[in-house]
Amino acid sequence: MFTFMDTAGVKRARYTSPPGEVDRLSSLPDCLIFHVLLNLPTKDVVQTSLLSPRWTHLWKHVPGLDLDTEDFKELDTFVTVVDSFLERNRGSSVHRFKLAYDSPVVVEPNTGLVKRWLDAAAKLKVKHLNVSDNSSQSWDLVMSPTVYTCSSLVSLRLVGLTLPNTESVSLPSLKAMVLLLVEFTNNRALENLISKCPVLENLCIERSYGDGISILRVHSKSLLTFMHDAGNNEDYDEDRIVEIDAPMLIYLRISDARTTSFIIKSPPSIVEADIDTVFNLISGRRLGVADEVQKREMVRDFLIGISNVKDLTIASSTLEVIYDYSRYVQLPVFRNLFLLRVTFDSYMWEMLPVFLEVCPNLKHLVVGTSENPKTVGITVIARPWNLLSSLEHVDIERHLKGEALEMSLVGYFLESSPNLKTLVLSLDDSLKKGESAYKLTLSLDDAPKKEESDIFIELLNFPRLSSSCKIVV
Repeated sequence: MFTFMDTAGVKRARYTSPPGEVDRLSSLPDCLIFHVLLNLPTKDVVQTSLLSPRWTHLWKHVPGLDLDTEDFKELDTFVTVVDSFLERNRGSSVHRFKLAYDSPVVVEPNTGLVKRWLDAAAKLKVKHLNVSDNSSQSWDLVMSPTVYTCSSLVSLRLVGLTLPNTESVSLPSLKAMVLLLVEFTNNRALENLISKCPVLENLCIERSYGDGISILRVHSKSLLTFMHDAGNNEDYDEDRIVEIDAPMLIYLRISDARTTSFIIKSPPSIVEADIDTVFNLISGRRLGVADEVQKREMVRDFLIGISNVKDLTIASSTLEVIYDYSRYVQLPVFRNLFLLRVTFDSYMWEMLPVFLEVCPNLKHLVVGTSENPKTVGITVIARPWNLLSSLEHVDIERHLKGEALEMSLVGYFLESSPNLKTLVLSLDDSLKKGESAYKLTLSLDDAPKKEESDIFIELLNFPRLSSSCKIVV
């Protein structure tokens, strides 16, 4: 048996059931036990050999490997475990093959060794392949072309490798692909890979700072979810473009301050979206500048592309861009939008009504706080706001301190929403009396009490357009 770093304290005693009790786990058929063990790290699977005589060698037949160099004292042991697994499964198929190496104790395996393992896993018709290279040699390992033609592969997750561009790509079963901080041998490698996955449904990409791809084309007739993360570093001068041509897309998430242009072709019926981007509009660049007409057109087309969403999460930095854009061109109408979440870096909430005016059927609004503040920098022009006739529920998750801007936001919802049913607020700890965490509901006919804090009195005195509205604190 192999020795792992964290097993020194494990009691080497076989499990025995108390008198009168049945060992139901051991009575399960092997296929069910293997299904359970496939979801555990290999170090835990090996330890099941201590349970009973039946389990002594059962772990050797689990068609999956999940190893991390952090669990080993020596590289040789890590290599032996991987080689032994591949040898035992020679002539059969592998369900899962997962490797991670980033250990301060163990020297990382060389790229030639890892490449040999990936070749072997592909030949064993692996279904789920997961390789995380966080070592000092990250990106030195170029993915084996054998993986590109693994017809059995259902999911692929790669961290820190390099993908080559090859015309010999055939992944007829691949449904899920996650590529985190992956490099590419040329700027067509990723586009070519995506286009050769005919049943791909879920795609998640976290771009590295200098991956060399100036234009990423995501063309897929089967894609249902797409997540694109390029970081929040705004110090990026190059213009980067992402073109999405996925007519079946229903979920889109963008977290990207660096990409200049998002182009949605053949607008899909996106149901849910999470948008956090400023389209690389760093300080000094504004939509109102004469030579930014093309940028305004891009923002317009992007908003039209997501205008059918029912559930939308949007960052305040993106809202700033939309607000600035609205000064020059009419915003598209989001007729299907039912639930909206807005995360604010600060209480520049005056931008929000501009967007709410093009959401005629919005029922539920959540106002949250952003963890990664980044602003374009604008000046909000004060003007009267329209009624929010459809809005029924508002949750302000940001903890209120009773500041003027906060209370004006509360007042805006109460005075502009004739059908509002509930307004849920969270108070800062400094405003809470005692240690109780109970919810307090304030109805319109409640009278202020002397012992209540000023913020409760102010809430009760706010005029409300909806007579049935309740404030939940």
